[in-house]
Amino acid sequence: MSAELLLNVAAVRPRTQTNGPGWRAAVWVQGCTLRCPGCFNPDTHTHDPRRLWSPETLADELMQEDVEGVTILGGEPFEQAAACARLAARTRALGRSVVTYSGYTAAYLQRSRIAGVEALLAATDLLIAGPYVAAKRNDGRGWHGSSNQEFVFLTDRYDERVYDQFDRVPVVEAWVDGRVAGWSGIPGDEQAVELTELVR
Repeated sequence: MSAELLLNVAAVRPRTQTNGPGWRAAVWVQGCTLRCPGCFNPDTHTHDPRRLWSPETLADELMQEDVEGVTILGGEPFEQAAACARLAARTRALGRSVVTYSGYTAAYLQRSRIAGVEALLAATDLLIAGPYVAAKRNDGRGWHGSSNQEFVFLTDRYDERVYDQFDRVPVVEAWVDGRVAGWSGIPGDEQAVELTELVR
């Protein structure tokens, strides 16, 4: 019998507005070989096991919340494409949407013939793609870290009308869960330093 396919997860937020249209669950996967300079999530770069989840079980748990769908980010989702595809497919089967981030360009991913990559693209409604470029860092609007990153609408679930939400969503969300503090979003340089110090 083959081993169960598990998703290596760095962090999960059951509800957030800083990672795609509407209220969403967010799953940060663990592991990224791209390691863009200035990345907001350097702790997600190593491929060391963190929390291992059955993709379907994780989707079932997250979609119990009042959310529009799931956002998969990281880390690099396409370095765990097969497991992320199953998370995405299960989410879509439950009638919700999928937003997937990648540091790879859309053109690169769409040329791929790796089964897991094709499956994850097929189960994604909105792809936010491209490497983080610190020199093109944006002002915190629009759910992407730098202005070179592209929004690719892979289904008719979303289209350019999502841009209308940019001025209505928070730039950063901070939270305290018991004795653990965290934050998500795209802060300015000074905000990032303050938030990092705060959560320590």
